[in-house]
Amino acid sequence: MIDRNRRTVGLLPAIAAAAWAVFAPAGAQSPPADAPAAAAASPAPRVVAPAVPVRLDGETVFSVRAPLGPFTVEERAAAAEVRLRRLADDPFYSAELFTVQEAEGVTRILYGETVVGHVTEQDAAGEGATREALAATAIAHVKQAIAKHRGWAVLGIATVAFAGFLALVGWAHRRVLARVDQFETRGTQRFLQKYLSVTAGRVAAIERRAIGFLRLAAIAVAALIFLQVAFTFFPLTRGYALTVLAYVTDPITSLWRGFLSSISDLFAAGVLIVLVYYFLKGLRWLFTEVAAGKVSLPGIAREWALPMYKLVRIVVIALAVVMVFPYIPGSGTQAFKGLSLFAGALFTLGATGTIGNFIGGLVAMFVGAFRIGDWVKIGEVTGEVMETTLVLTRIRTQKNEIVTVPNSSILSTQVVNYSVRAREDGVILHTSVTIGYDAPWRTVHRLLIDAALRTPRIEKTPAPFVLQTALNDFFITYEINAYTRVPVLSIETYGELHQNIQDAFNEEGVEIMSPHFAAVRDGNTIAIPEASRKPEDHPRRFEVRVERDERAPER
Repeated sequence: MIDRNRRTVGLLPAIAAAAWAVFAPAGAQSPPADAPAAAAASPAPRVVAPAVPVRLDGETVFSVRAPLGPFTVEERAAAAEVRLRRLADDPFYSAELFTVQEAEGVTRILYGETVVGHVTEQDAAGEGATREALAATAIAHVKQAIAKHRGWAVLGIATVAFAGFLALVGWAHRRVLARVDQFETRGTQRFLQKYLSVTAGRVAAIERRAIGFLRLAAIAVAALIFLQVAFTFFPLTRGYALTVLAYVTDPITSLWRGFLSSISDLFAAGVLIVLVYYFLKGLRWLFTEVAAGKVSLPGIAREWALPMYKLVRIVVIALAVVMVFPYIPGSGTQAFKGLSLFAGALFTLGATGTIGNFIGGLVAMFVGAFRIGDWVKIGEVTGEVMETTLVLTRIRTQKNEIVTVPNSSILSTQVVNYSVRAREDGVILHTSVTIGYDAPWRTVHRLLIDAALRTPRIEKTPAPFVLQTALNDFFITYEINAYTRVPVLSIETYGELHQNIQDAFNEEGVEIMSPHFAAVRDGNTIAIPEASRKPEDHPRRFEVRVERDERAPER
């Protein structure tokens, strides 16, 4: 209906002019023959008619100065205002649809195929310009007026929408925070508590911060959209709006174009990553089977299967990174190369100690210095090997302490493994006692061997043996040596061996000497328990005889 009305309004002047041209000769008298000559001889002076303004939102857009056909100046101005209002309120309005069409005596202004207005010779004469120039000026003023009219309307709608969005975001933020406080055992929180050891209160705090960040991000995006909508419709601020929009869209556009230009490279990198992923899965299965004893690989012990897998995985990943690196978008830029050099320098400076530990782990792996469960001594630490990696080794001491030993210690100190021979012949436990010279050495040997054979975890074959390691001033040092295949329990074995040595010597009445005992023993009780003493073990009395000197004066 709007287009039909516009066509009708546009056709009315043409219809009126055609009717006037057809019917005017029939009702008018013929002018005298000399009328043209008279007119040419004395031209009438130009009279400028008063202009009638055409307004939109109270501001003058252009003016109409002459009637057109049956329409007066006021009617033309009123019709122009109606058409101008309709264009301003048209939701599908486009400023690119304005065109100019020349006709006999007038210049038509078209919007699409609809006639919007006419510029006559009288209008152009009143403005002191040609019809074409006046039509172009009128179109420019109309575009500016409609843009301003639509700008205020859009600004109002955008402002209301932005305020409503802020209210909605605030309401949603409060609702979500309330749900976070109500549900403290959700899947996310259980996951964080299980794998990251994060408490429920800490999880809730993290979620609140994340929700607050999302709220600020939504407000920032909405504010950017509001500013674009508000500033674009005003000529003075349109440039600023486009500049701010360019600041945001240019990086995204560059990234998107780079992504499109690197699709083939990304596919190649993706294929390589998938192949490496499944290759590592196969390696993990193989070394896991080796660690379980189901598959054997030459030169790789079961205990070192998983550390070997970690080493091979590092090598494979390093090779994969080298192969994938050229396919990474931007890898050829100077900035990327500089960053790579900087990261390599940091790794080189910070990994000096780590490289030493890594080499120590490789030495322990390939030399076979120890295995999981071995009883070893590394430096000053003695205990059972609990875990070995390429960087460190964890040892549980006799006091049930877990000591972490860097693998670089393997290169700098000696490693004593008590379990290597224990798995075959057994490892020797030894302890010393000091016995006086009055005790027969054969008896001492027998007692020590009997005490060792009474001790659990001491092997009967090979048999225990005794060594006399020192002949001291007042006593002899005897050393009992016995085999065991359980060096992990050596501390318990030593304790039981010492108990059995005490019992055996007490039963025979043989005193275990100490360097602190004196050699003169006549008046002293033998140093064994009372229940183990024999009658002949009671102390002998000293004989004291006092002789008087006859020459000494009496007192």
